[in-house]
Amino acid sequence: MKTLSILINVLFLSAFTYAQQAGNVVATIKGKVVDAKTNEPVSYTNIGLEGTYFGTASDIDGNFELNIPNEMANKDIYFSAVGFVSKKFPVKSLFDKLFNIIKVEPQSYEIDRIEIAALSKVLIRILQLTSEEIPYNFVSVPFNLTGKYINKKTIDDTITIVQTADLLIYDHTGYSDPSKINAYRNLKYVIKKEQWDVDSGFWGETTNMDELLELDWARSAFSVLNPNLLMGFQLKLASEPVIKGKECWIISFVQEKPTLAGSGDFYATAFEGKITIVKENYSVVRIEGKVQSNKNNRQGKSLAIGNSRKNFYKNVSYQFSTDYENMKPEKILLEKQYTFHGKKISENVSLKMDQIQTTNLSFLGSRDYFIGD
Repeated sequence: MKTLSILINVLFLSAFTYAQQAGNVVATIKGKVVDAKTNEPVSYTNIGLEGTYFGTASDIDGNFELNIPNEMANKDIYFSAVGFVSKKFPVKSLFDKLFNIIKVEPQSYEIDRIEIAALSKVLIRILQLTSEEIPYNFVSVPFNLTGKYINKKTIDDTITIVQTADLLIYDHTGYSDPSKINAYRNLKYVIKKEQWDVDSGFWGETTNMDELLELDWARSAFSVLNPNLLMGFQLKLASEPVIKGKECWIISFVQEKPTLAGSGDFYATAFEGKITIVKENYSVVRIEGKVQSNKNNRQGKSLAIGNSRKNFYKNVSYQFSTDYENMKPEKILLEKQYTFHGKKISENVSLKMDQIQTTNLSFLGSRDYFIGD
């Protein structure tokens, strides 16, 4: 509980700062916030003058200092920390002491509900900060990126088709301004086929590479990396592992009623996943998800299907993962099952990124929606 309290207050303090005006100071109050039962310091306690945005917070050792302007000398001061009963009294009562010890009582009722509600707010703030830090944690200048595409498609558990290609990406802005619009306008690519069966009758000649690249949520600030959508998700802290020597959060997310904005799938009926974030700098390490959908447009899961259309995928389910390393996506995987023209199709698709280049760039002006030579 103590660890959770510290985490919660650190994150909320990152969201906003309280002004402390130096002018017309009537008193400077100093002190320490401690647990009334154990006398241990209560770190990052919110401290403020009631009815204002004026305040501060205790530091990691529970210490605080606050300049009180003359016009606020008659206000009440409050001390609020997660897991403790809030405390409030006239700020003037602290004026006569050189150092004040503020004792707060541990919360002793409905603690489970408080922990869940507080943790949900923490996870929202973690994801907000992760989104804000994308331009600093990923390549934010123009770049080229090469990749290897492999699609292994199995039809009715008997026929197997393997499609492979080299991919060259040009991104005019990189991750400096992540959004779906920016990605669409500034991310271009060309595909050079190695082995591609255009006569299979299941893909036609389109590549559907857009759908795969859209799984790079960091580039498009999509789903749980879009702060405006977070209230529509159920969030849980799945675990706090150490990955490659760095402490991480793994946050699970669910949309009970999937939306197009949240899942990227127009007809999604179920949507859940996990995101792994490095605590040190809020960098995304991995995104993974599962989706079920009644049907999908062949040109992309985000597109609607006209009432007269019959040429679409049915009974669709898929899972995906996107791994990040060295300030770029490292690997995108997609496993998808559906029926098409009465046949059962299973696809295992991978896009492995190789070399990134930020100088002597190859400029691309369009997307290679059809198979290149």
